[in-house]
Amino acid sequence: MREEIKEKIEKVVKKLYPENPVEFSVDFAPANIDADFSSNIALILAKKLGRKPMEVAEEMARELGSQIAAPGFLNFKLQPEKWHVEFERILNEQRKYGTNELNKGKKARVEYVSANPTGPIHIGNARGGPYGEVICKILETTGYKVLREYLHNDVGGQVEKLGKTILYWCEKQQDLEPEFPEGGYQGEYPQEIAKAASKKLGENLNEKNLSEIVAFAIEYIFSENLEVMKKMGIEFDLIVKESELQISGKVEKAVEEVKNKKLAKEKDGALWFAPNDDFLQDREAVIIKSDGHPTYFASDIAYHKEKFTSGYDLVVDILGSNHHGHVPKLQALTRVFGFDPEHFKVLVYQYVRVKKGDEVVKMAKRAGNFITAKEVLDLVGKDSMIFFLLSTAVNTHMDFDLDLARDTSDKNPVYKVQYAHARIQSILVKSKLDVENAKLELIHSSEELGLIRELAKFPELVEEISETFNVHHLPHYLLGLAERFHGFYEKVKVITDDEELTRARLALVRAAQIVLANGLQVMGIEPLEKM
Repeated sequence: MREEIKEKIEKVVKKLYPENPVEFSVDFAPANIDADFSSNIALILAKKLGRKPMEVAEEMARELGSQIAAPGFLNFKLQPEKWHVEFERILNEQRKYGTNELNKGKKARVEYVSANPTGPIHIGNARGGPYGEVICKILETTGYKVLREYLHNDVGGQVEKLGKTILYWCEKQQDLEPEFPEGGYQGEYPQEIAKAASKKLGENLNEKNLSEIVAFAIEYIFSENLEVMKKMGIEFDLIVKESELQISGKVEKAVEEVKNKKLAKEKDGALWFAPNDDFLQDREAVIIKSDGHPTYFASDIAYHKEKFTSGYDLVVDILGSNHHGHVPKLQALTRVFGFDPEHFKVLVYQYVRVKKGDEVVKMAKRAGNFITAKEVLDLVGKDSMIFFLLSTAVNTHMDFDLDLARDTSDKNPVYKVQYAHARIQSILVKSKLDVENAKLELIHSSEELGLIRELAKFPELVEEISETFNVHHLPHYLLGLAERFHGFYEKVKVITDDEELTRARLALVRAAQIVLANGLQVMGIEPLEKM
């Protein structure tokens, strides 16, 4: 429908203003306007022509048969039959409504979460989980075959520091008096791991057992973090360990390739990545430290060489806010390994602050300095946690309100959306009527057509998110749809004395349920039939 309107406008522009082609938009009209679509074409043309927007709008409206609204918008109201076609499409496609084949035959690989390996996944890292998972599902709805991947940073100074902290607590359990390691990890969690390590590896652990302790601790934390992700509906197809990248020689080979391409230089006894390109410009990044050890970025070079040379059409990295400075370095690697920079997306999510009403929740004892994802998950449940984490644009900080997320009234947005789905199920069960052969042409009131218009936004929203990755638009759309349905149901009598009209309205109610369910399932939230 939108494309049809756009084509008509383009023909009129070509007729009236042949020397002035311009880019313009056609969007769904705002809810408070008695129209279905609106275009800014007259505003754009008027600026280029040096004329008043309303004059241009009047000229075009005479050709298009459209309405005009200040300061120069063209508004279009469709015949009910157009909406009946979309209505029927929803009922016919059911679960497939909202999917398309724009990217059929293409492959994408998406890396997300990749939590700090030295502690339980915290609520900040957890934000990247639902966000990455929804991006994967959205890409799949447009035809991509998606590889979900996780980078396990199981080597480095932070890992050694963790091992020494666990060793300290293992020795404390033996009534020894060890010295707490400088920069060691605080909280109850290291003590918990030390008890598990002593039980598994033996009670008399000492410095000779440090490598065993490190291996045990890293696996202990990693397994728990994957379990938390699984409870949130997130599982990975590929887990890449940084240690394996190094042991296999992939890091060494990738670094050598960078050197051979003359994109590295030695300075201060270290090896630096220095491509001098559009991304890093005159900035440089250490690859090999002066002590001969590779940096985290050296592993990233090897890892992204694999990503960029393995035949994928789209590569997505979803990183925490502390990786912001890492982005241009990763982007520079596209040129190193011959990958189109336009097909590499690095998305950075910001911090999460947990609150109870107006009060900021204190840090968890177990973790030492942050709120764990498991704590929040256990308190509010999977559905609320996902909905809340997705409702704020990832490039902004967010407050996670525990009280609101636990609320079981319509103050809680996820409750309102799930209740709309469950309410529809109750209506359909109560009616006991078959809606398959409903006469859709009986649907023609402004409230009914307005609901169909709201449902019709879903496929376009999916397509938009697949391009912009603005996932937060989805929960807001579903909340708006739920409110629209509740308003519709209050104003329109669905079950009437006229059986044919009842069937038609029940079919519309069913269409709303289909879209609500499809949207919730993309988010990884259960569309409940009872509440």
